[in-house]
Amino acid sequence: MPPTALLLLANLGRPRRPAGARAARAEPALPDAEVASAQLADVLDGPITTADLDDLRRLHRAAFDAAEALAAGAAPDCGPINALAAASTARPELTVDQGVPRRRLVWVDPSPAAALARRLVDELDALEPARLRHCARPECDLLFYDTTRSRTRRWHAEDPCGWRARQQAHRM
Repeated sequence: MPPTALLLLANLGRPRRPAGARAARAEPALPDAEVASAQLADVLDGPITTADLDDLRRLHRAAFDAAEALAAGAAPDCGPINALAAASTARPELTVDQGVPRRRLVWVDPSPAAALARRLVDELDALEPARLRHCARPECDLLFYDTTRSRTRRWHAEDPCGWRARQQAHRM
């Protein structure tokens, strides 16, 4: 399973050149609550308030730094992510599944940043660092997680980077 939240936060604010665009454009990372809600909609439920932005920006920076360190083969600084995740608490709850009692943890997150930091802890624990890479196309700086069995994926996406790199090689 790819580290969705880590990649989203690490790539947030980086220049992108969508298919058909003449130049790369960078969208500011978490500029206000409305835009932040849209930017983080894939990894957070519910809207973000202005009061949440400072912690989310700190988490964005920590995720960016952690992803860059892992992509470079270094150990990430876990302190900032742990500090934001520390506000989350869990309580055990007993449920019955097909007649068998099961324990599950119910998480309580006081803020969107705490929920996202907790998710990052889980994702960073489960990922294989060697699969986290930068796109091989020099004009692109996006990170991706290689999920191929052979670990040979080179571009963050086939469209536009894969076909642009092959097109450029063909022209030479």
